[in-house]
This record gives sequence, structure tokens and C-alpha cells, in this order.
Amino acid sequence: MFASRKTDISLAAIVLCGGRSLRMGEDKASVMLGSETLLQRCCRLIYRSADPVIVVAAPAQELPELNELTEVVHDDFPGQGPLGGLLTGLRHLERRGIKDECPVWVTSCDAPFVNAAVVETMVSELGDFDVVAVRHGDQINPHSAVYRLGVVETVAKAFSQGERRATAIFENLSLKTIKSSVLREIDPDLSFLWNINTVEDLDCAKARLREKPDHLRNS
Repeated sequence: MFASRKTDISLAAIVLCGGRSLRMGEDKASVMLGSETLLQRCCRLIYRSADPVIVVAAPAQELPELNELTEVVHDDFPGQGPLGGLLTGLRHLERRGIKDECPVWVTSCDAPFVNAAVVETMVSELGDFDVVAVRHGDQINPHSAVYRLGVVETVAKAFSQGERRATAIFENLSLKTIKSSVLREIDPDLSFLWNINTVEDLDCAKARLREKPDHLRNS
């Protein structure tokens, strides 16, 4: 049973957490950062902007305790990369009856500094586009991006044709990119783009939390 039956919503979110975490050496969803796991922190911060929040996990993955409103689904294509996880999450939202034009924020559990103001800014730029994504240098980030739910068929077609690169779907969607330099006005060190892939990355994230004033540690 779904926690909510809303179909007219302003923003949904998908959190991908079923990766193999090879460089970290343990499941990143359960890695501690401060008093909570990476997944718990990511979901908590996303709830400032989005409802529902869909977590896409590997079939046998053990997850930390999450807010009762979080909806956990298991990847329909385990081991097939983030594009399969994205497709799983989008299809789940589609089955909920949420409308095609609904924006969906897509991120991964190893992004612990989700910034609500950045998310809201990107959603406001969606307009008639299918996707709004951040361009950082010469890279477009597919996992800190806003998609319309209606892109699900394009994602499904690319996946069925053997594509596994998340950025490949951009070729068949109307895409708006925002330069990361523009978003520095909101997030000066672009921490919303940080990914925790290694122990060294985790140490840097812990240092950031220690350095921040107490009233900012929840961001």
C-alpha cells in the first residue's frame, strides 16, 4: 500500500542505492555520516522539496531504517547499472497514477549534501523541457537532475536496446543544462554534486560537517 495516493504533486524524487559500492568496499547506503547513514541523510534532505521519495534498492539489499513515508522498491534490472534503476523508479511512479508532466528529482544515496534551494531552482527551469541537468565543466550530471515522469518510455526504449549509460537518453530528450557556476550563488562549493565513492571522500564529508556551524549541519 502506498503511503500517499496523491496524483497532483509538485515534485517526486528517486534515490538510487543499489550499486555495488566497489570503491568504498561496503554498501554505501549504510555508511555512517554523522548520526545517520548516507541513505537516511539523503532522503531526509530530499523531503524538504519532494513527496513521494522512492528508493530503488537491489533485490537482497539490507537498508537502514527509513521514514515511514519513504517507498522502497527493488530494482527490476539488478546489476544493469543506474539506467535500470532509473527505469524501475519511473515505472513505480507511473503505476501510482502520477501524471506524466510531474517533475522527478533523481539522485543517488552517495550524494549527502542535497540542497533544497538548488533542487527548487532546477525545477523552476524545467518549463517545457524533458530534463534539466547540471553541466560541470564538460560533463553533464544525470544523477543530480530533474526529469519529467513522461520520459519513462524513452528510458525504456534505450534500455531495451542495450544502452546502460544514463547520459545516453539525453540524445532523445529535450534537455536544458545549467552551468554549475550559476548554482554557486546558492551552493558556493557545489557540495550538492559531491559523491561519496571512497573512504577518502567520506573523510572529506565528515570534515565538512565538523567545520560547519551547528545550525547548518543539517544541510
